[in-house]
Amino acid sequence: MIKYKEKSVFEGDISLGNPCRKEYLDSINRFIEKKYDESFAVRNEFMERITSKQEEYRKEFIKMIGQPVYNYPDYIPDARTEFVGKDDFCAIYRLQIEVMSDFWFYGILMVPHGAKNAPLVIAQHGGGSTPEICSEFLGKSNYNFFTKRALGKGMVVFAPQLLLWDFKMDTGEEKTNIDIKYNRGEIDSKLKHLSLSITGLEVFCIRRAIDYIHSLDYIDKKRTGMMGLSYGGYFSLYTAATDKRIKSIYAAAFFNDRTKIAFGDWKYKNAVNTFGDAEIAALCAPRRLQLDVGKSDPVFDYTHAVAEGKRASKYYEKFNQVENFCFNLWNGGHRFDESEKGFDFFFDGI
Repeated sequence: MIKYKEKSVFEGDISLGNPCRKEYLDSINRFIEKKYDESFAVRNEFMERITSKQEEYRKEFIKMIGQPVYNYPDYIPDARTEFVGKDDFCAIYRLQIEVMSDFWFYGILMVPHGAKNAPLVIAQHGGGSTPEICSEFLGKSNYNFFTKRALGKGMVVFAPQLLLWDFKMDTGEEKTNIDIKYNRGEIDSKLKHLSLSITGLEVFCIRRAIDYIHSLDYIDKKRTGMMGLSYGGYFSLYTAATDKRIKSIYAAAFFNDRTKIAFGDWKYKNAVNTFGDAEIAALCAPRRLQLDVGKSDPVFDYTHAVAEGKRASKYYEKFNQVENFCFNLWNGGHRFDESEKGFDFFFDGI
């Protein structure tokens, strides 16, 4: 018998409260699902003025993901360039860009031989990968030679390094072991404590890289595109939504319904009521947008993406530019469609 100050204390079986605990948990989940179901109508209403107020929506989106400086910089950042080597396609450089004071961003810059007035393509790797892997430095990868496709068309390619080289999920992408440890989720939480996010920071870094590369005398700064796989598709969509200089976008193995599938760093306050993937696509409109969704993708269930793709198409219809939108549901897995059509559609938009 338990006593406190000479008084007996009731003793009981804790498991008898489990049905109530289960009902409480079920209530939370029912509440969330109800709010998720309601969010589609809320988002539709929120985006009513997308064609006439797109820049206001863009500002709200940037505010949601966070930008590390109050005003976007109006100066060209400094950079360090190291020659790596060359092949039949291009000269290759390691590029470190000081995107803001004492903050250095890294990527691989590939310049076709004799480049002059050349378009720029940002080629974004996915989770667990690097610019070197997605550029086939280690041999054939599952990026379907996307950097070589652009280089073969005389386009300059920049492949940025994001904080993703230690990503553990098996997405089918080529990976390598890099002994530089970090916790992306913890870093994202700290940034969100500052009203920022790791996505907002890395989108900012990519945009500042574009600022620098556009200053090079062999670049046609009116012609820029961005393509990426998985996390790279995520960043292609998000970066293009913030930056209108990106004229054509190719996002493979990412686009989906975020009420069903979302990693921790893909979640933002009130996002399900404002900016799902379809609404972010609306911020890319009327520019060219290619979306690849694989029916055999082991990471993301394609069935959740279909309705979201239809919603994105309706936004392009509002801009009278449905021909610039392609939702490609194909039979493959977590990769770019293996045909030429998606790449042709993307490159023709740059």
